[in-house]
Amino acid sequence: MQESRINAAGIPTRLYDPGGARGLLLLGHGGGDLGKDSERFVGLCRRYSAETGLAVVCIDAIDHGERKPAGPLEPGVPSRWHSRTAPRMVTDWQDASMALAGVGPALVYVGFSMGTIFGLPTVAAMPTIEVAVFVVSGVPGGDWFDDPPLEGLLLDAAARISRPEVLMVNMSRDELFPATGTIAVFNAIPARRKRLVFWDGGHSDWSAQAIGETIAFINATRKATHSI
Repeated sequence: MQESRINAAGIPTRLYDPGGARGLLLLGHGGGDLGKDSERFVGLCRRYSAETGLAVVCIDAIDHGERKPAGPLEPGVPSRWHSRTAPRMVTDWQDASMALAGVGPALVYVGFSMGTIFGLPTVAAMPTIEVAVFVVSGVPGGDWFDDPPLEGLLLDAAARISRPEVLMVNMSRDELFPATGTIAVFNAIPARRKRLVFWDGGHSDWSAQAIGETIAFINATRKATHSI
């Protein structure tokens, strides 16, 4: 496994190349204090690369990791930050993928929490993506969340995901993504093959077994697609 810290189209990026990869897996990290260099996501990137044979790309989301503003941040998530930031994140993923086109096209997107919020419009905008996996996703809810336009943005993006095959993995007691919002996004996706799975636990309780299920889905779907 070759791991590189690079600047892809001006975006801080980590690339995990298992050797002989012919395509990219884009991995969207979660929010809060997380970024491409957080221990949990470094481990996930290594596992996805080793077990799918794809080169995994993880970029720092806007205002995260190396892109965090230098000055003090306001407490909490600024109002409407996700809906305002989503279009820029779609462009960032497109630009980073183009900069790494020598490795191969972007074939798979895997997102976690915030990475699913940005992942829905990204997958809708990138026609080369064959498989999309959204771990803890849907329309966010709860008192902490102040972004009314986001629901429409997510449902519109979901409605444009028709080509990729989709797996959504959610937690039954997720305090950030209520089941109603998850099901609304799932129902909006017109993909010919889609699957929604609930595991027991809270928002951050996705287990190694759940991750294994996403990898099996990716590998089985890509094998079936390329055998036709």
